[in-house]
Amino acid sequence: MKDHKTLKTRELFAMMTIFVGMKLADTTPSLLSSKASNAFWMIPIISFIVIIPSFLLLIFLLKKYKDKNLIQLLEAILGTYLGKALGFTIFLSAFLSLSLDSRNYVEQIKLLYFPESPTTILYFVFIGVAFIGAKKGLEVIGYSSWIGLPLIKFSMLLMAFLIFDRIILLRIFPIFGDGLDVVLTQGIKKASIFSELFLFTIAYTAFKDTNTFRKGSYLGSFVVIFEITFFFLLYTLVFDYNSVGKVAFPFHDITQYINFGDYFTNVETFFMVFWLLAAYMRFIIFLYLIAWIFAAVFNIKEFEPLILPFAFFTIIIGMIPDNTLLNDLFYRDRLLNYMTPLFISFPIILWIVAFFKGDLKKT
Repeated sequence: MKDHKTLKTRELFAMMTIFVGMKLADTTPSLLSSKASNAFWMIPIISFIVIIPSFLLLIFLLKKYKDKNLIQLLEAILGTYLGKALGFTIFLSAFLSLSLDSRNYVEQIKLLYFPESPTTILYFVFIGVAFIGAKKGLEVIGYSSWIGLPLIKFSMLLMAFLIFDRIILLRIFPIFGDGLDVVLTQGIKKASIFSELFLFTIAYTAFKDTNTFRKGSYLGSFVVIFEITFFFLLYTLVFDYNSVGKVAFPFHDITQYINFGDYFTNVETFFMVFWLLAAYMRFIIFLYLIAWIFAAVFNIKEFEPLILPFAFFTIIIGMIPDNTLLNDLFYRDRLLNYMTPLFISFPIILWIVAFFKGDLKKT
């Protein structure tokens, strides 16, 4: 990999807000609302509070050890074999997440816009575009994310503005939906909805300087939680208590309520363009980071050739579930539950080991 270290805070901020922030426009709201009804908008807040200390701790360790990415940090603290084993576990969980998430996006495109098209063909086209983008390298991905970010955010803000008259504040009640215990439990279990933040640390040394990376991480993570919470709350206030848990694609369904009069029909197509742009950018970033983590674990310097086989295996694994309900409500639900302890605990384990080794006392 050729690394010229020209990326700045703005590129990381753009990639992070698109990569993680797209949770507001996929099937994540549907998954969470099936658990906590109209109180599902609180779950991301709890999840963020649960997982952000581990993320900040990981950033602290990266700063302390200097000039090391995620996998190099694992090996420096835990040793080569344990570090690589943990790194491979992180890769495997992220790769399964990539496969299941991409299948959900393909199902959305099929059900909403191309119901007669074979899922396999759509999947190959979708991942094929992501593969072409990922092959361009991190610099091009970063610059493209920064250029596309204003368009994506403008379309989302426009949608929120146009739907504002449909909001009914009383729909926030009952405030805790199916119960406070359900909200808290799901908030803790689903903390891994922010696990993508950790994947960016593989690129810790690829930016202009490490301070740039930290600034972009802090800003991006807090903007992401604000956006996700805002739109989840918006969905709650537009759909009533009984229907919010039955809406398959809240972001797309909410655009059906928007109109500009009799002369402007199919307004949802306008928002689809920018949703597709964000979706492609998300999986371009996802594919690239996955290949990078795998290469770092197995000491492969030029990892761009790995992107193609990973794109292919993403489709193979993503096609295993029979339908989108099984994919989202069973496989993805359980994967998120299993990933949460991993991403919460491994930075803490690293800190404990580094502390007893005396590495934290070094400047």
